[in-house]
Amino acid sequence: MSQNAYKWFTGILVSLGIFIALLDTTIVDIVLPKMMPSLSTDLYGVQWVVIIYFVGAAVAMTAAAWVAARIGARVAYVLGLLVFVGASAVCGAAWSLPVMLAARFVQGLGEGLLVPVGMVILFEVFPPEEHGAAMGLYGLAGSFSPAAGPTLGGLITEHLNWRWVFYVNLPIGLLDVALILLVLKGLNQRSKPRFDGFGFGAVALALSALIVLLGKGQELGWLTSDLIVALLVATVVFGVAAVLRLRFGKEPLFPRRVLREPLFQVAITCMILLSINAYGFFLLLPVFMQRLRGLTTLQAGLILLPGSILTAIFTLASGVLCDRFDPRKVGFVTLLLTGVASWLFTTDPDTPIRTLVFDYMLWGATVGGTFVPAALLAVAPLRDEDIGFGSTIQNVSRLVAGSIGTAVSTALLSAKADAYTVATLHFLEPGRPNTEALAAAASALGPTYYRSDLVGGAAYIGEQLVRRQTTSWAFHSVYQVLALFMIAGALVFAASLAIKLPRGMQKKKAAVH
Repeated sequence: MSQNAYKWFTGILVSLGIFIALLDTTIVDIVLPKMMPSLSTDLYGVQWVVIIYFVGAAVAMTAAAWVAARIGARVAYVLGLLVFVGASAVCGAAWSLPVMLAARFVQGLGEGLLVPVGMVILFEVFPPEEHGAAMGLYGLAGSFSPAAGPTLGGLITEHLNWRWVFYVNLPIGLLDVALILLVLKGLNQRSKPRFDGFGFGAVALALSALIVLLGKGQELGWLTSDLIVALLVATVVFGVAAVLRLRFGKEPLFPRRVLREPLFQVAITCMILLSINAYGFFLLLPVFMQRLRGLTTLQAGLILLPGSILTAIFTLASGVLCDRFDPRKVGFVTLLLTGVASWLFTTDPDTPIRTLVFDYMLWGATVGGTFVPAALLAVAPLRDEDIGFGSTIQNVSRLVAGSIGTAVSTALLSAKADAYTVATLHFLEPGRPNTEALAAAASALGPTYYRSDLVGGAAYIGEQLVRRQTTSWAFHSVYQVLALFMIAGALVFAASLAIKLPRGMQKKKAAVH
């Protein structure tokens, strides 16, 4: 096999494993209601299926760079994929909620190991002048898989059952392991750093507490809940301990030189901002289509399919562009366009299906171009021995920001829907002229719409119409808030143009011109 074919085949194999791992961050969301009877739980219990996966991933990601340095990136990637596949089999066969949660935690451990290590492998098999293309492949899995999750989840549950969203990982994952072992050559050994047990424990506990806090805060009432307050205290205490260890420790978990790199700081900031937007949209879009529009899981998935395909195409395209132009300029344009697409996204309850398809195609195309510039800028300026640490920090940031995006979106949607409904219903109080007009409209519709009398029937119809409309306003308002995160990220990229690119990246840009 030629060197050119080798690097692309390796890139595809690595991206395939990352794809199925990240797919499980969103494909499960759409089948949670179908799990509840089989696991004998309610909505609040089944939500832990999502939260515990993120916790497992956060714990493993914290140590991923150290594991890759000790046993090699190839072995670490295969180990992570085998753990993920084995846990997927248990998830599919789970007969109770505790079994499911234990398996999902282990599944998250597998994802947390293989996803950061995958970036290290791609950076090693691709030459420096093609690192943008490598990140395009990596970003294809990172952005397309969460976008495709609702579609694939709908298709699978329509024709099989919810257990197959886990079982499909087995043949794909095992084939990927076999081909990786057959094709991927031994990679350069990294240094063997001392394991910072205290730093690992502090970071892992802080991240775990934060993720659970964000996942359950809306349900439990935020600071009115003793559990949420305890989790907040734990996040702060362990977070401060982790920061102090990183600042003053002799051999901290992450090298301080990585955290001090200006372009790395810019990239992580932008990754956080764009992930808040992206994961907020991934959460809200299926909810909007199924609850407000009354579409089935399959219908919602098919509506999102064209946009998901464009996400994949534009992710690859942005990787090529980042090899030819300054990644910060590519990031500025794509984040700004995604902000505009988010702001203009239509949420009217009677919006034609074709408009929803078009809006998501526009958002999907633009968001597909945002990931690669941030991912590339997070690792390209680093030393070779630090790439694993840069990849780990970047993926942890994405994971936490995704949790923040879902929490912020859920809390804002609930608060805004309530506020808009109260304000509108107050406007329609009995005796007001607009209320009398509603009563007349109900009379024209006929007795089917009466609840007990004319006024009662009109009030009932009016309230349902109001709640439907105000909820659509709430969706639109949240989309606009999410748009601001993308616009902020674009401004960060623009401001970072004052920072000079490292000499190695400058040479790379000159070579492709």
